[in-house]
Amino acid sequence: MTYLHYINKRIFFVLLVIFAFGTLKADPIKETIAISPGIIFQILASELSVISGNIPPAAATYAEIAEKTQDIQAAKRATELAITIGDHITALKTAEIWRNNSNNESSAVEAVDALQLVLERTDDLIRSMKVRRKDAEENNTLDIFYNKLSSLVKKARKPETGLLIFEQVSEDDQNLPEVLYTTALLQFNHGNISKMELLLRKLIDIKPDHANGLNALGYSLADRGENLSEAKRLIKAALIFSPNDPHIIDSMGWLYYRMGDLVKAEEYLAVAFANQPDPEISAHYGEVLWMLSSKEEALTIWKIGFKQNANNKTLLETLTRFKVSVDELVTENQNE
Repeated sequence: MTYLHYINKRIFFVLLVIFAFGTLKADPIKETIAISPGIIFQILASELSVISGNIPPAAATYAEIAEKTQDIQAAKRATELAITIGDHITALKTAEIWRNNSNNESSAVEAVDALQLVLERTDDLIRSMKVRRKDAEENNTLDIFYNKLSSLVKKARKPETGLLIFEQVSEDDQNLPEVLYTTALLQFNHGNISKMELLLRKLIDIKPDHANGLNALGYSLADRGENLSEAKRLIKAALIFSPNDPHIIDSMGWLYYRMGDLVKAEEYLAVAFANQPDPEISAHYGEVLWMLSSKEEALTIWKIGFKQNANNKTLLETLTRFKVSVDELVTENQNE
C-alpha cells in the first residue's frame, strides 16, 4: 500500500505538470502553439526521469521545449533543472526565455542576474543594471534598487568582480549613503581596509545617524585593536540610533573584549547571541566564554554557529586559533 501510494502521488504530480502545460504559448505577438502529443510525451518522460533521479535528459528536453515554444513554464522548469545539474550556460539561455516572455517577471530577472554573475558575464550585467538604475531614478526608487544590487554583488565569487559591477553601475550616485556603505563593505571584502574607512568616514559626515556605517567603522577599529576610544564612541552612537540591532550589540561586546573587560564583553555578547545566534556572533561569544574558562559552554555556542554555516570565515579562524577540531563539532552536530 505504501509503495502504491508513493507511485500514485508521483503520477498525480506528473499529471499536474502536464495540465500546467496544457496550452503552450509563444510570444504574445505570435500565434498560440497548441500542445502536441509529442510534447505531452516529452513532458511526461522528463518528469518521470526527474522522479527517478536522472535529471540531465529532462533538463535538455525542457530546454528544447522552451526554445521551440517560448513558453514561460517550460523555460522556468528548464532553468530550475539546468541549475540543479550545474549547467549554468543552458540555465541562462532558458532564464532569458522565461524573462523575455513573462514581461520581466521579478523571479526571472533575478535568475538571469544571478546566472550572469556566476558565468562572469559582467558587461551584460552592468548594461542591464544601468538601464534599471535609470528607471529607478525616474521612479524615485534608487534605495530599493541599490539594496537589491548590493545583495547580488556580494555573492560574486571574486570580490573584485562585485566591486567592479557596483562601482560602474553607481558611478552617478557616489554620494548616496547606501552606495557609500555598500562600496565600503565591498572594499573591505577586497582587502582595502584604508579605502573602506575613508568611505565610512565620508558616509558618517553626510549622514551622522547611519547606524550601520557607525557600527562598521567602530567594529573595524575595535577588531584591529586600533583607536579603541574612537571605536567605543562610534559603536555607542550606533546603539543610540539602532539599540536593538544584534550586530551592533555584538560590536560593543567585541570592543570590550579588545579592551580586556571580559565581564562586560560577555554581557553584551550574550544578548547579541540570544537575539541572533549567527556564526559570527557565536564566534565572538564563544571566544569570550573560552577566555572566561567556560570552555564547554563555548563549544556549545560554536556548535550552534557551525551548524548554521560550516564555512563562516570568522568562526573557522576562531576555531583554528583555539585549536578546536572541526571534526569534533561535526560529530557533535550529527549526534544531536
